[in-house]
Amino acid sequence: MHRRDPIFWAATAIFVLSLVLVVVFGQQYLLLMAGSYLLRPTLHSLGFAKKLVDERQMQIQYQASNVAFAALVLGNAAMILYLMGKDDHSWEMVGGVLAAGLTVRALSQLLLVGDLALTGKRILIAVGLLAGLFSAMDAGFPGILFAVLPGLVLVGLGLAAPKAPRAVAGIIVGIAVLFSLLMVPRAIRQPGGPNWGTYLTFGIILVPLLTAAVCLWRGASPDEAEIPAALRT
Repeated sequence: MHRRDPIFWAATAIFVLSLVLVVVFGQQYLLLMAGSYLLRPTLHSLGFAKKLVDERQMQIQYQASNVAFAALVLGNAAMILYLMGKDDHSWEMVGGVLAAGLTVRALSQLLLVGDLALTGKRILIAVGLLAGLFSAMDAGFPGILFAVLPGLVLVGLGLAAPKAPRAVAGIIVGIAVLFSLLMVPRAIRQPGGPNWGTYLTFGIILVPLLTAAVCLWRGASPDEAEIPAALRT
């Protein structure tokens, strides 16, 4: 059982608030109850309230979270296959939530390592490989080399990051800005304007890239080697 500390009382307040909102507005606010349940493990994972946690409690929460996350992933995968079998395109929304969850978990694991320079490098390589893989799957054989080129560029930047982390960080920010300038107008012009899929795609692409740039910039050693001239632009 958890101690009746400030986290306990904050979670209790969220729980009570959810009950009040259910009575006044409707059952959709029952989702707030999840916030009260997840408050303590989330604060611990983010490094807050360290004085209110012990090692045994952290180990239990770690193991329980892994089991719960595996159950959610498998449940989402089963739901996607079920909806696809019924030709129900709402599977794309379930898939989007699953992709967002996996992205957040992957980024969190890398960031919690504590080595920002290494984290930025690994994010770039992972994003580049995944971008190349999905681009290759969508492209036909004649255009497959051109389709995977952006992913290969990201992988190359990831490999070059240890030599010139801040230069690579600047290039990544430039790529993110260019991507936004190219894609946002297209999204605005599409019928009905940007939809949830558009926002999710932007998030899954831009958030890892910008995270990698910040990690590389902040993780660069103050006495890093001189940046090669070819990477200064």
